[in-house]
Amino acid sequence: MTPNQLYQRAPVKTDHYIKQLKGTYYDHIPEINGDLPFIDMARKIEVRYYKDFTFDVRRYWLLASIWFEGKPVMIIQNAGREGDDHAASFITDMEQYQAMIGHLATLQKHDDIKDRTTDPDTDVPNLTSFYDNELEGYFSPYGY
Repeated sequence: MTPNQLYQRAPVKTDHYIKQLKGTYYDHIPEINGDLPFIDMARKIEVRYYKDFTFDVRRYWLLASIWFEGKPVMIIQNAGREGDDHAASFITDMEQYQAMIGHLATLQKHDDIKDRTTDPDTDVPNLTSFYDNELEGYFSPYGY
């Protein structure tokens, strides 16, 4: 089956649950670091499920496509424990994929970045002194 043939199939359900794109050991969108935005914020992204079967509490089998602004972007597969035993993705529209990634990046929380932001003209204590060493200090290799 081709991706276009799959895209033309009627999905069994659709939603905007993009958390499906990242798991414990798989990542269908590695360009986005950290947590994904809330579902309500990602309405431009639609997940179309062709099969979402749960074998037991941990194991499932999923085949879905990801659409951005009404256009197909990629197909994702997950199976096994938490979907980590098998994971694959097939990007079919790189331009639309990059637009989706850009959109997701604008929705991410940046609180952690604010905590690391420093005025380059402000004195930062211990900027060159950390982990029991100093930039101008004496460094000695460990003897094992």
